[in-house]
Amino acid sequence: MELTEKSAPAAALASPSSALVSIFHEPGATFARLAARRATWLPVVLVALASSLLLLWYFLGFVDYAWFQDHMLASVTDPAEREQAAKMGMGQQTMGIVSGIGALVSVVFSYAIGGLYFLIVAKVKNQDFGFRQGFSLCAWAALPNLLLLPLGAMQMLLAANGQMPLEALNPLTLNQLLFHYETGHPLAGLLETVSVPMVWGTVLMVIGYRVWTGVSRATALRVVLAPYAVVYGLWLAYALSKAA
Repeated sequence: MELTEKSAPAAALASPSSALVSIFHEPGATFARLAARRATWLPVVLVALASSLLLLWYFLGFVDYAWFQDHMLASVTDPAEREQAAKMGMGQQTMGIVSGIGALVSVVFSYAIGGLYFLIVAKVKNQDFGFRQGFSLCAWAALPNLLLLPLGAMQMLLAANGQMPLEALNPLTLNQLLFHYETGHPLAGLLETVSVPMVWGTVLMVIGYRVWTGVSRATALRVVLAPYAVVYGLWLAYALSKAA
């Protein structure tokens, strides 16, 4: 009886559903428990659905689409090009459906790219860390992106007139918090991708990689941050050259 009573809480702690909460306050221990039962489908489904639902709500239930089109074409100064771009644009319902499906695909695709990267690193370092482990690591580390659904909902509820740009759905990006560049600015796109959930997820990825591979913290930092340094370094150099 005593053994049963003690094993029940342990089983609860080891369940994938409990990891959805514990990964935010004890990530190291959570990744250690997940090593035996990763249940990758759970974070993938949750993040993909949250991302898709947010975009569907934005396009089909919130945004003033005529205003949205004008906003997106604001950087096009030539009247002829502006008119042609407006004619080639998708209707509101089509845009919503395409964006919702695109969110589902992009979530899975980004995790697959991450899994491939970790597989290549493992081959170079002669580690026992395959594509599935890398994919799962990316999926669990991306759980802070679930915050974007309530944040985006809050933003839409506060902007009742439907005239809010798509990038404002995430109020925790560097651009929204500090710089406030307009959409057409060369640095706007880069700064919109750097956000509190993104940084939080990167920290979780470092912790998870260290726990699942047994490497040092310094090695985990180098492996996880290397692609970010390359991509954002090149992007920043390009954006600065366009802004000059």
